[in-house]
Amino acid sequence: MTLLPACGERKNGIFAFPIRVYYEDTDVGGMVYHARYVSFFERVRSESIRGSAADVNALFDIPEAEGGPLTYVVSKIAVSYHAQAKVGDILIGYSTVKKVRAAAIEIEQWIERDGERIASADLIVAIVDKAGRPQRWPTEARECWLDWMNEAAAL
Repeated sequence: MTLLPACGERKNGIFAFPIRVYYEDTDVGGMVYHARYVSFFERVRSESIRGSAADVNALFDIPEAEGGPLTYVVSKIAVSYHAQAKVGDILIGYSTVKKVRAAAIEIEQWIERDGERIASADLIVAIVDKAGRPQRWPTEARECWLDWMNEAAAL
């Protein structure tokens, strides 16, 4: 038997990823603890870039001679809560690129249950070197972000 991890799908520049709410995600009342939504958003963003030139592993592997290794930092996140999720819920997390900057991207994310918006977030994710200094996107990673942004903007 081969078990595979959950996978998401990118359609029209928007990435969708399923999230099951476990007991560990909730407070004593069985409702999702507010900070867990940030973890859910992180999981969706990580899966949205997996295997692409924008994948954190590809950035880690850039040699020092070429300006690497590089990594991401969330420099800003603003979360809004719209409804409550609870243990056992199946949620769908979404992620899309809103703007590509020289050394950062602006991302919009949201989580839904059966089409109802549960939480949303606006983020700025910067790229930095191992000393934490902002760097420009490598060409291939920048092209991924621009492609995804343009696909979503074409809707």
